[in-house]
Amino acid sequence: MRRVFLIALLFGLGTTAFAGGYRVSFQGVRQASMGLTSVMHARDASIAFYNPAGLAFVESKLSIAAGGFGIINNVSWQNPKTLESAETDSPLGTPIYFAASYRPIEDVTVGLSFTTPFGSSVKWPEDWAGKANITEISLKSYFIQPTVAVKFNEWFSAGAGFIYAMGSVNLQRTMSVAGNDIGLEIDDTDAHGLGFNIGAYFRPTERLNIGLAYRSPVDMKANYGEVTWTDVPTALGSTMPFASDEFSAMLPLVSEFLAGFSYQATSKLMLAGEVSVHGWGRYRSLDIQLNNTSTGETYDSYATKNFIDRAVWKVGGEYQATDLLAVRLGYYFDEFVSPSEHWSPETPETTRHSLNGGLGLTFGGLNVDLYGQYNIGKERYVHNVETGFEGDVSLRAASFGLGLSYNFN
Repeated sequence: MRRVFLIALLFGLGTTAFAGGYRVSFQGVRQASMGLTSVMHARDASIAFYNPAGLAFVESKLSIAAGGFGIINNVSWQNPKTLESAETDSPLGTPIYFAASYRPIEDVTVGLSFTTPFGSSVKWPEDWAGKANITEISLKSYFIQPTVAVKFNEWFSAGAGFIYAMGSVNLQRTMSVAGNDIGLEIDDTDAHGLGFNIGAYFRPTERLNIGLAYRSPVDMKANYGEVTWTDVPTALGSTMPFASDEFSAMLPLVSEFLAGFSYQATSKLMLAGEVSVHGWGRYRSLDIQLNNTSTGETYDSYATKNFIDRAVWKVGGEYQATDLLAVRLGYYFDEFVSPSEHWSPETPETTRHSLNGGLGLTFGGLNVDLYGQYNIGKERYVHNVETGFEGDVSLRAASFGLGLSYNFN
């Protein structure tokens, strides 16, 4: 996944995506339904990704949670000077998650989670005005996180997890050089990186839960990504970068600090609020090296990114209508992280307002969670100073999800 972003920058592209930058904040259906509030919801093992300490407050000895989402993006672009326009026809994005926790001894809980927290899936028309920037991209990251949590008393726990990250990416674009359309495809399935996750969980009263967590940045490194060129004129075929067949790069999966609380206002109504701060400012530039494995020639590229640290503000609530049915609502505000002068269309982003909702069904130890979201992007004008790409961009997105969890007592 990191490779894709790097390659894109190599040719003067930027990177952004659904839910701020290229962060995909769907690691629990119940949490998503309540405006992505997450760090304080210790109902089942899915809290392991958000706050490792929360596993110690999961009531059951064994908990298993799994789910998946569908994301539909629609991005529109128009150049106000030329009146050229285009819309994406992107495939359905499908982030998934799985988590399990087990309490082998009193006050100690271990867990394991599998999530897809970074990625993007965008498809522009093959003949659109920005085809030299991107026609199609698909990138995913996979986090595997073993976790341990210790409950020190009835109101406090701490936890930590180790992150092993993997990534995959496919990028396609068409460049016009001397009147010739040259195709480029980047494909890689073997990016790796390491990180960690730590957290603290507080329950000062029966009604109040407080969570704090920090997830470290992960440097995803690509050393042997595959580069394929098509329709390269003979005169250019032996020159770099067109003679390259491999690339090396590194891209940061940025850090995240979360702080939030939930309050049981009545026997049926629970309210929650959270802020998550993403360390996008660490992403200052992207350096990529293209290699010709036959001759040993290399081609280096540097691209300025200057992403901006941002906070995402979230509120949500859950109303237990009956013993069987819970109704959930939420909202979050997510401001753009890519400045206009370095914006690019391979994973387009704008400032977003998101309305979330869902239902929860409880059948003994089994929980079935349903989720829906409508994401409204604020229109913005962008002008990339390196590529010259400019225009008005607007975004609309919708997502849905289904989650299952089972707590064994």
